[in-house]
Amino acid sequence: MRAKTAPPDGERRIQLLRELVRNSYEQPLVVARYTTVGLWPAEEILALEHIPDQARILDLGCGAGRCAIALAELGLEVVGVDLSRAMIEAARLQAQMAGVKVEFQVMDAMDLELQAESFEVVLCAYNGLELLPGIQGKKQALAEVWRVLEAEGRFIFSTHSLFALNYFAPYRFLAFVRLCLGRAGWPVRELELGERFIDDEWEEAKYLQILPPSTWKRLLRAQGFELVYFNTRQRLETRREWGFPGHFEDGERFYVARKRGAPVPQKRPIS
Repeated sequence: MRAKTAPPDGERRIQLLRELVRNSYEQPLVVARYTTVGLWPAEEILALEHIPDQARILDLGCGAGRCAIALAELGLEVVGVDLSRAMIEAARLQAQMAGVKVEFQVMDAMDLELQAESFEVVLCAYNGLELLPGIQGKKQALAEVWRVLEAEGRFIFSTHSLFALNYFAPYRFLAFVRLCLGRAGWPVRELELGERFIDDEWEEAKYLQILPPSTWKRLLRAQGFELVYFNTRQRLETRREWGFPGHFEDGERFYVARKRGAPVPQKRPIS
């Protein structure tokens, strides 16, 4: 019998970070924070402009169904997937209470068990992409989004800002200091720009990687997406155009990308 070979260090780290995130979002108190249903005003604006009537939508990292159920109430066909089984169970209960039909499944965003070109829109709300492990995890998820989208399909997602002057700015600064110490040989957990670990009980996101918009735009281009819209949540909801001060504003950043004619990337399974 052949002995099992250990995964490479990078793959092992992806697995460990994925489990750290999943375990956090399996906690009942964390799940309870996500039981509100309804789109944010910014999401409503983008939905009206970029989601076609009768579209089939994938809600990636759907949590307890906040967006998926709201979109189903508008008459859209929605599939919601999340790594956390507890979140999916809560989402199914919420959909039943709301009287809408949504297909919820436990699934990894980095390895979607879904047919190619089967959705017109993929939505990833709040900090879903930032919970994915490292740049490699985000690349794998973007490749999967590209694969399941129809030609010219839209990918709508939000992130936080690495430069926002808000409550979490000191945490991000300390994470950057630790990253620099790690580059100097100190044993730290932060190995990539934007990675942040918080072990406090009150913090649900034990791991998060907040990347600058320039990095997200580069990752999208590399995967074969064309960025068609970018703005902060504040500016979007007040109908203001993007401007340099937006880098430092609190709140989420919204992206809308269009799938273009790049070759389908090789699917990389996660063991």
